[in-house]
Amino acid sequence: MLPILSLTSIVAALACIGSTGAVPVTAAASSAAASSAASSAASASASSTSTSASSAPSASASAWVVPTGWAASSCVAEGTSGRALTWTSFSSSSMTIEKCLAYCDNYNMPLAGLEYSGECYCGNVLGNAASLSIKSTCNMPCNGDSARICGGSGALSLYVSTKSNAASLSADYTSTSVSLPNGWSSMGCYKEGTTGRALDGWSYSTPALNTATCINLCKNKGGPGENCGGANVLQVYTNPSLAPSASTSNGYAKQACIQEVSGRALTGASFSSDSMTVDTCTAYCKSSGFTYAAVEYGRECYCGSSLSNGASLSKYSSQCTMTCAGNKKQTCGGPNALSVYASA
Repeated sequence: MLPILSLTSIVAALACIGSTGAVPVTAAASSAAASSAASSAASASASSTSTSASSAPSASASAWVVPTGWAASSCVAEGTSGRALTWTSFSSSSMTIEKCLAYCDNYNMPLAGLEYSGECYCGNVLGNAASLSIKSTCNMPCNGDSARICGGSGALSLYVSTKSNAASLSADYTSTSVSLPNGWSSMGCYKEGTTGRALDGWSYSTPALNTATCINLCKNKGGPGENCGGANVLQVYTNPSLAPSASTSNGYAKQACIQEVSGRALTGASFSSDSMTVDTCTAYCKSSGFTYAAVEYGRECYCGSSLSNGASLSKYSSQCTMTCAGNKKQTCGGPNALSVYASA
């Protein structure tokens, strides 16, 4: 049997061992807690930093600039009696300023306007009572770029070209100033003919048309800052020094330029001459009592009392572009095209 003192010593020793073993456990737990807290703090700090960075505008977003060749103008009110910009337009659910300006560039228009988040309009002047001086509120983001404004309700975010096509614009963009070739002046805007072209002596078309091209047939590039008529209306110019082809001759009135379809349109009588004029032809047909007289191909004259072989005054041709052999100021039809006159 062990002495009582020995048992007491053993119990005390065991108690001491238990107490000593508990210290490392407590320290480890404390260390883990501290490590966890530090990790949480670091994570929270990183998260806070990330959130702050994402909410701030990026450098690239704040550095956006207007595409080359264009300048931002202002926010203007839509026209009161129609669209301010009327040349062409399109709408898109992904509209951006860049898309609109590129579209107007394609038509060589000097003015571009964005409206109602997804609408793009192009033109050469502000029309229908719209003006640079009549401001409005543009507050609607673009459908395809919410960081940019694409006009508003009845309001245009207006951009103006910095290229030469804007050179003739007036200060308020409502008109253009055009220098006409020597000897020419504008007579105004006239309605097109109802049964054929109002001017049927000669015609020319090109996507690059401008006033000087129309008058002089020169090879200039297009001038979209100039008005070149409209739907069924003509911008008319005159040169007093040039005598137009006669509208009446020897009691015959000019009708139209028509095409020959499957044979001669006038079969009554004919002749050709290197000194052909409208007057020569009408006098010839009148002497034989024919209703119609027509000149063709610069030097040919045809007469008849009715149109034959499918020909009709409604079958208009644009090919009456040849001057008369005997009078360069008159037009005498063209290839398979007759300048037709009828007795009054």
